Amino acid sequence: MKTVKNILSLDCGNSSYRVVLGRYDGEKITTELIAQEPNNMIEIKEYYYWDMHKIFNFFMTSLKKTLKIVERVDSIGVCTWGVDFALYDKDANMLSNPLSYRNTMGKKSLDKLSKGEKDDLFYETGILCDKINSLYMLNGIKENMPHIFEKADKLLMIPDILNYMLTGVMLNEPSELSTTQMLSTQSKKISQKVCDKFHIPAKLFNRIGVHGEVIGNLLPSLKKELAIDYDIPVICVPSHDTAAAVAAIPALEDNFAFISSGTWSLIGAELDEPVMTKEVLESQLTNELGAFNKITMLKNSAGMFLIQNIKKEYDDITNTHNSWENINQIANSYDGDIPLININNQRFFNPPHMGKEIYNYLVETNQTVESFSWGIVIKAVLESMACCYAQTIRNLEHVIDKQFKNVYMVGGGSQNDVVNGLTAKRSGKKIIACSKESTSLGNIIVQIKHFEENLSLKNMRDIVKKSITLETYQDDDMEDDSMVDRYSNLV
Repeated sequence: MKTVKNILSLDCGNSSYRVVLGRYDGEKITTELIAQEPNNMIEIKEYYYWDMHKIFNFFMTSLKKTLKIVERVDSIGVCTWGVDFALYDKDANMLSNPLSYRNTMGKKSLDKLSKGEKDDLFYETGILCDKINSLYMLNGIKENMPHIFEKADKLLMIPDILNYMLTGVMLNEPSELSTTQMLSTQSKKISQKVCDKFHIPAKLFNRIGVHGEVIGNLLPSLKKELAIDYDIPVICVPSHDTAAAVAAIPALEDNFAFISSGTWSLIGAELDEPVMTKEVLESQLTNELGAFNKITMLKNSAGMFLIQNIKKEYDDITNTHNSWENINQIANSYDGDIPLININNQRFFNPPHMGKEIYNYLVETNQTVESFSWGIVIKAVLESMACCYAQTIRNLEHVIDKQFKNVYMVGGGSQNDVVNGLTAKRSGKKIIACSKESTSLGNIIVQIKHFEENLSLKNMRDIVKKSITLETYQDDDMEDDSMVDRYSNLV
């Protein structure tokens, strides 16, 4: 009889947090969603925060629920979104709940830099300057909340915080740390040059973890709360959700592109070393760390956040709970000229009314003279997402001088048939939709590395391939590039 490992993944995203149980029988993984809840920012005065204690309590409740389903939990791993963090004092007390990257503090800090300074930061770290990068939020805290910054002794990213709550061990996971723009993706170390420029003490950072290693065992107090008498190791996994999702791409070929589709869409390719050239910089591509020190060269683009907000607005107005199929049908009901928006325009970052903002953009760019309709708004988002994906893949192929046959779509957004089909049409590539649980699968598969040390990344991906069902989208009647070119010229 095969011994089954019960491996738990805490996958915490911008829109929800969830606990997934992975059962590994030595050949494949079966997953079961244990619990899921919405993740909402808390607005206090002029700032948005994340409620870490609520997230942790949810995880503990889910862990208790899991222990009623299985006799034993063999390990735990944590994945979350990137860039956000909390500061701790010298007594290891959290000084404040983490600020959300949706605040404007980071943008104000970034806007003070010249183009030359931004370019220097890219060439130093491999990371594209972006208002959401932790560096600018941290600099903003230093300037706007000096009482907090002055007491800061350690910095933990969101997954590091949860790992610390579970084990009492402070450690910085590398893929997550790369989203700060304070880590050099070439040296894999914190850049002293960046710290000096922004007067940030390098002592804020902890030991950088190694994927597959044990961070620590569950704290005795938590074992007592769970009524268990054995240790549960917490494993260092690629805790940036993009890195975890890419680790779970079931590609056995070396040359492939990916789209990690969630609140954000991360469009990129996996490389062995960062590429820091003028062409990469001009294409707005960045070099993040992935699993086992791979590089995920990607563009961080607006993703499902736009359509999620539109759906919420439409649900509220109609006082109904619409399925995604209903939302797509509304888009299909629009039969006029195809409308396009620049999905990465700052005005769509976090507007009070997403639908109205998109419609106003279409009016201002002379794409409609009709009165407001949800059909044109939704159509614009779906078509524009596909064009953005196709444009980015085209740029990626150019700067690294490779051609991709397959593009793997991972994450919750991989279930959107309309976007998948449109992306195949606009890019001319084969779109392979993978599991919506890709982040959790990547988390789980790296935990398996702890138990089977000789597993390579390709071995892990083979296990994932045996564990999931793939769906392929291909459009042999691809139109010319005019739609993508039109998208490229939007502001």
